[in-house]
Amino acid sequence: MKAKLVPALLFVLLAVGSSSSLLAGGGPVSCTGTYLIDEAGGATSLWTIEADGTFFATSSLQGFLRFSDQQGSWEKDGPDGLKAVVLALVFADDGSLQDVSRVDFSLRAVGHGCDRIAGSLVVRAFEAGEDPLDPSTDDEDPIATDTVTGRRVKVSR
Repeated sequence: MKAKLVPALLFVLLAVGSSSSLLAGGGPVSCTGTYLIDEAGGATSLWTIEADGTFFATSSLQGFLRFSDQQGSWEKDGPDGLKAVVLALVFADDGSLQDVSRVDFSLRAVGHGCDRIAGSLVVRAFEAGEDPLDPSTDDEDPIATDTVTGRRVKVSR
């Protein structure tokens, strides 16, 4: 029993230690969570920033402009900020794929902690032959730019 317990405890300690260092180096972990976002252009969104570097977004414009939820990743940008990229599928009137849109974000904590964030976003459309993972392949100007503010969703206030 003791011979099996020691390797198991060692594995757990290594796994926990590895996870902690990955999170500490991956970005402002205190800013993880879900945010209610107000875009200056009038849209409202929900953004979820995960500790593992994933970023999810849902926008009030999705039904009107026929695009999917957005998924992507983020990384730390300075002591109180992050930059992120998400992709969305955009559909034509007949339901076929029209293009893939890429949204680049630059966000900063406002005040102490990350209960409030602010920043900007740039939206680009990538048609057939262009690669949304390589922004240099987009041969047109951005289709939208905007500024944003957000508040973290909390269980109690």
